[in-house]
Amino acid sequence: MINNSKHDNISEYIVTVIVTCIVVVSLCLCVELELLFRTEQRVNQEELNMENLVEFCTIEQLEKYLKNNPENYFAKIKLAGIYEILKEYKHADKLYQEALKTSMRSNFSLYSYAMFCARRGYYGLSATLAEQLLDLDSKANEYKARIYEQMALNFEYNKNYAAAVNAYQIAYKYAKNTNDSSFKRKIRDKFAQSYINLADENIENGRIEEAISNLNNSLKIKETNEARYKLGLVYVNIDKFIAEKNISKVFKEDVFMVNPYIYNSLLTDLSDASKTNRGLHSADFYLLKLNSFKKKLLESYIYKDDISIENAFIVEKKAFLSKNKSYYLIFDVENNTKQKIPELYMEVEMFVENKQYKVYKKMFSISRPLDFFDKVEHNKIELPKNFKLNNLKNKNEVIVKYFAKKKEKAPWTLIKIESLNI
Repeated sequence: MINNSKHDNISEYIVTVIVTCIVVVSLCLCVELELLFRTEQRVNQEELNMENLVEFCTIEQLEKYLKNNPENYFAKIKLAGIYEILKEYKHADKLYQEALKTSMRSNFSLYSYAMFCARRGYYGLSATLAEQLLDLDSKANEYKARIYEQMALNFEYNKNYAAAVNAYQIAYKYAKNTNDSSFKRKIRDKFAQSYINLADENIENGRIEEAISNLNNSLKIKETNEARYKLGLVYVNIDKFIAEKNISKVFKEDVFMVNPYIYNSLLTDLSDASKTNRGLHSADFYLLKLNSFKKKLLESYIYKDDISIENAFIVEKKAFLSKNKSYYLIFDVENNTKQKIPELYMEVEMFVENKQYKVYKKMFSISRPLDFFDKVEHNKIELPKNFKLNNLKNKNEVIVKYFAKKKEKAPWTLIKIESLNI
């Protein structure tokens, strides 16, 4: 009995010691994590405060400050940035390296020097510095992404599009690990666009297979009409069915991105080819698409003879209780088509004694359309405030160009050019 009691007491003692150790270790770990978090917050806050402090400092003020505070690496980084802007790159490089030593290679100093190296084209050193950033800092992934983004921008500027793609790929890898969704989207979009730029270069140099691969990679990253349309154009001379499939998808979303002559020719060829190779059912399918395409064009584009502009003149009106004058262009608009025009936008360019004036206005809307064979008289557009008609040498000095379109995104169509009698 006594032996069993002692054994139980020893067991309880051991369990108590083990539990106590676990609790102590857990508390220590919590304290350490809290300290790391607070230290990170303090460092980030110091960076912010220091950047605000020296934002408007001159070179002389910063150099004087650093004589009294040689350990302040934030000021060294700021001064290095000023020298870089002034293109005194040796001074800037020296200060960035001093900031690295002073800060014991902190993330902020590594990032600042890596960005400098990326801007200057020292890509190997920049990448090495980027990979030395510690993941303990919550900004580490963002810093890395921005460094590789800067490299990519340099590569694009120098038209080295293949290198730009590689740099954006690494930038996007790090951007995906940040908490900033808008930053992730920005890098993703640039990454997708870099493949399109590379495809353009490959198309220009006749490397069609590489271009197709580039455009497909761009679409995997982000579906865009630009990549889809260019892929369709590449396939026009390779496989018209694949070309039409891609161009058709773009046409549904953005009529005005698609060249109407290319698409019309493509649909006509497919309809004719299908009669021989795929049967009447397939031919009719593309014929229906062709008719639908033409109908969409009529709804979207305006042509020179679709409308007439007549009886234009300019009137001058003085504002009530004011010496300021306002000028208005008055004209009649007639619809020459067999279709109602739900919306009509007009742009007028006027040339008076070597001065150009431009004004834009939505003339008709869905609630007030321009009906077929309808003539609407005395339409009025107010001219720009700086428009003047004083001291004209003769009565035929105002040249007017009228442009029109049916949709906001549509290209302008020149309708008429005339000289007004004032």
